[in-house]
Formats: sequence, C-alpha cells, structure tokens
Amino acid sequence: MILYAIVAGDQVGVHGVDISLEKAALARGIEYHRLVNEDITLDDLRTMEFEPNSLLYRISLSAKAGAMEAMLASVHGDMLTTMYYPQTIAYPRKVNYELNQQFANGMRIIPTSVVDETWVNMSNAELNERVGNLGGFPIILKALGMSHGRGVQKVDTIDDLRTELSSVSYDKYNVILRKYLAEYRHYRLIVIEGRVAAAIEYHKPDNDFRTNAVAEPVVTSIDHSTLDESIVNLALEGVSLRSSILGGVDILVDQETGEPLLAEVNVPCYFPRAEEPTGIDIAGQIIEAMQRKQKEQQGE
Repeated sequence: MILYAIVAGDQVGVHGVDISLEKAALARGIEYHRLVNEDITLDDLRTMEFEPNSLLYRISLSAKAGAMEAMLASVHGDMLTTMYYPQTIAYPRKVNYELNQQFANGMRIIPTSVVDETWVNMSNAELNERVGNLGGFPIILKALGMSHGRGVQKVDTIDDLRTELSSVSYDKYNVILRKYLAEYRHYRLIVIEGRVAAAIEYHKPDNDFRTNAVAEPVVTSIDHSTLDESIVNLALEGVSLRSSILGGVDILVDQETGEPLLAEVNVPCYFPRAEEPTGIDIAGQIIEAMQRKQKEQQGE
C-alpha cells in the first residue's frame, strides 16, 4: 500500500501536513509518495500507474491540486481511496464557503452575504440595508482562499466599504460580508469519521481582532469532552454535509449571547496545528480511517 500525497513544490518536507502524514504512514508500514503538482500535467494523470489498494490525500489547496484529485479519483478510483465518502471530491478552498452556505440550511452560521461585482454599483441606501441585515457596522469583509488572516478586513463605515468593494479582484477571489463579533471564543474541532478527534482554541493577540492573523497563532488544547453539546453537534453536522472522513471546523462562540456559530468547514484542513498541543496522532487516525473506508468498499 502507498499513500500518495498531492503537494506543491514548496510544501515538500516542510509543510506540517506533509511531515505528519509521511511520519504516520511510515510508522504503519505504508510507503509515502508525493505527487508534486507543478511537475505533473493533468494529461499525465490518465496514463500514470498506481499501486492497487492505495490511498490518496490532497495537501495543496490550489485549484490545480483540486483538479488533480478529482481526475485521479475518477480515472483511478478503483486503485485509490480518498477521504471523501461517498467517493466525491471537495471543491478547492476558494468556493468552500458557497458550498457551506448552500447546505447549511437550518444550521447556526454567522450571518453572511456573498459579495460580487454588482455590489460596487449599489447605492449607499442599498449597501446600508444589506449591512444592516448582518448586524450593521462594523462589518467583516473577507476574500476567501487566503490564510493567516490575510484578506480579512474590519470595515467601519459605508465610505470605507465602498472603497474596499472597488479594490477587490472579483475574478480572482470569492468575497463575503460577515457579521462582526466584538467578543468571541474561537474553537477548531477536528472531526474524523463522524466523531471529534481533537479540539483546540485560538486566542486573539492584544492588537488584532483576528485569532489567526500570524503565521503561528496562539492555540491551546481543549478537552473536547468538556465542550458544550451544541458546539460538538454543530461541528459534526458541518462535516457530514461535506461527505468527508475528515474536516476542520471553525466555530465562534459569541460572548454576548453564548451562541455557537459555524464559521468554516475546511476540507482538507491543517490538522498539525491541533496535533502539537493535544499530543494526538491525527495523521495516523486519518490514514486508519481511509483504510477502513477502503475495506468497506471492497466488502471486507
């Protein structure tokens, strides 16, 4: 058995997921092979040969990596088991929010609107009405697909909003407006096979409203058995809607109301950030879950 990992060239041997997966695979007697997306054309994938009964995991979040994963699952699905169940493929991270919104009917999500170029030509009255539906100013403007807080702006006035809307590259990024939570607690729950495997809490720096505005955010381990049932259930529901073995769920608890709100369901996710403080071998659990899925599909 081989675990094939789709990676970007600058992730090889340095990205936390790449390091964790390789270590966990080798510890279980599984070979670890990297598919570097800059070195492979999509046409190459059709004729590539793979070890039967092997596993496929996408680390890179690029659009090409997502296309590679989808094509490999389609063309070589009889040989490669992915983390998606049934064998479906998550879209690249850029459009993950739209999928979350589409399927989150009835779930407690942060009040949000998807923004496009038509917003640039709206009148102040129209913009104020839409912002008011989200709780009013200040408001969060977020360009999706970035990390470490990049692309996240707190907008305080209608004039500032209009300026920001005019500067966005809508052909490159999907953009959302989201209610601003003045005080909140930010939990990341790692869900594997319909259960919470690990949990951490992000902490805001003193000079920023974002919890992940730096390359190495401050996080602490959380005993997930102590989390309120509403938080756990929200995380489980979010991942179940993505048809995935694995999901990293961000939940913000509004400190004014005490209500947990779904912020994001990340598939795949950067799980090593939860491995270090918790001491939990999340990579190993992911591999073992994929192996169980493989056996179920083979009728064993």
